[in-house]
Amino acid sequence: MSFIKTVIALFLSIIMFITNGISSVFPGVISDPLSEAELSSLSGLFDPKPLADEIVVVNGLSKDERAAIHCLQGLVGRVEASIYLNYGGHSVNELKDLENAGCTLLYADENGKSWSLENLIPRYFSHIKDNGYVLFSDADTTEQINMAFNYATVFGWLAVPKSREEKVKSLGLEKKEDLTDDTLDFTEQRDFYSKYKDEFCKNALVHLYAEGSGLRDLAVQQKIFITFIKDDDFIGRTFRDRLFKDLEPASAILGWCQYEVKFTESASSFGHYVIPSDHSLNVSVLTCNRIETAPMAQKAEAPELDPQKHYVSIVYSDGDNAQWISNGYSEFHQWQSYNIDTPITWTFAPQMKEFSSTAVKRALDNSGGDSFIAGPSGAGYGRIDKMSAQKVSRLADVTAATMLDSGLRIVTILNDMPPTAVNELVYANKLRSFARYDNIDGGILQLDGPRYAAGEGKVYFAEDKPFMSVRFSLWHPSGDATQVTNEWLREQAEIVNSCPADIHSVNGYSVINVHPWTVGPDDLAYFVSRLDDGVEVLPAAELIAAVKENVPHKTATPK
Repeated sequence: MSFIKTVIALFLSIIMFITNGISSVFPGVISDPLSEAELSSLSGLFDPKPLADEIVVVNGLSKDERAAIHCLQGLVGRVEASIYLNYGGHSVNELKDLENAGCTLLYADENGKSWSLENLIPRYFSHIKDNGYVLFSDADTTEQINMAFNYATVFGWLAVPKSREEKVKSLGLEKKEDLTDDTLDFTEQRDFYSKYKDEFCKNALVHLYAEGSGLRDLAVQQKIFITFIKDDDFIGRTFRDRLFKDLEPASAILGWCQYEVKFTESASSFGHYVIPSDHSLNVSVLTCNRIETAPMAQKAEAPELDPQKHYVSIVYSDGDNAQWISNGYSEFHQWQSYNIDTPITWTFAPQMKEFSSTAVKRALDNSGGDSFIAGPSGAGYGRIDKMSAQKVSRLADVTAATMLDSGLRIVTILNDMPPTAVNELVYANKLRSFARYDNIDGGILQLDGPRYAAGEGKVYFAEDKPFMSVRFSLWHPSGDATQVTNEWLREQAEIVNSCPADIHSVNGYSVINVHPWTVGPDDLAYFVSRLDDGVEVLPAAELIAAVKENVPHKTATPK
């Protein structure tokens, strides 16, 4: 038995040597970082068009009518962004910024009539190719609406639901294709894609179900293929895999899915990342209104530490996706209204400027003493444990580009806990792809298992930069927000209060993840109030800087 243990130990030592020394033995395995000029060429996901002098603002209307207007919005947006659908709420900020950009907002036509297909089609008739439309059943049938919009992308026709056919015919449009009698499973999508795939861009895919009310305008404007394949459709997934394979390395998958883990793992296996954005609205207009904002973060210096304190960072993972930030970022703004001086760190989608500069500006204007870090896993939601080293390297390139553009300096990475020592060494080596960039100072690791805390506070060092796994997670085991009680929050605070003070080892530092779907701002305020004087909360960037300066640069787990 001792001989077997010796062989295993020797084998692991060899792997450790190879992993730690791989860049010197094989310098090409982890490539040199790209220059800032090269990164700048990677940071733009969409091709912004000019803003029109006049922006038509559409209010209300039925789901079917809005669907056709989404298509018109995309067709017109290929020349200049001109149509905005007003959904209320946060729209007031976006409309104000369009006015600040010099646009005149038109809420009605010259006769005082609100906008609908009846007066929009005559106004933009020249933007509809061949005076044509493609007919689909309704806005509630995923395959129908997606395929109709793909036809619109290729041919420039207007996608029209059956309930609006007579209206558009009376306005002079002619039917070019009728999808209403077709059962559009993946085979029809596959055949259409095979025939016209060169008409679609190769750096993005929209994966969207019928109820997803955003993105289709953007898809038509940017010529992005739209599909939706359920993760339990094992045959249909062969087509989705083909779509993933045809994309350029580290492409963006926009929209959402049936099963989060299965879908993100599938996209990641091809080296891509997901941007949850199924309800990102008016992106074809907002991406054309780029507002200059300050960098979202600055390089942090290590603070002066008290040897008698345990240091933590509280990371509220509520800004991971574009549609959540676009549609209010409500927990963040609610928390700011409390004026609590405890610094909270918020994850933020680094490509958010592409979706809504207004949302970025509003978050910065209201940030107070809080700070932002890039949400998982950098440029978007990718799982690096499912990627080859080469694919991770390309994702890291795109991540560095988007973080440089946004100013974010700490990356969050979400994936499964490495199950074995050998896999853990491989994983640690993948972190070096991110750490090789000067504008990435380190990272927070959300390792799946017991609610992102499977890493138990383990700190990995890559290029002498700390990547700190979540040690504690404010995530109620029930997954039900109604089950979160003050008693449970006190118990969690006492666990943190019992942590040792030791600024010269990983024992003295903790990352606390806050789960947005079970722990709201009121709960967090109570938890913070229960932390004792022996615990000090730092922004994540400062915590990482403190670990870098005070802790030996060896991967270690708190005792």
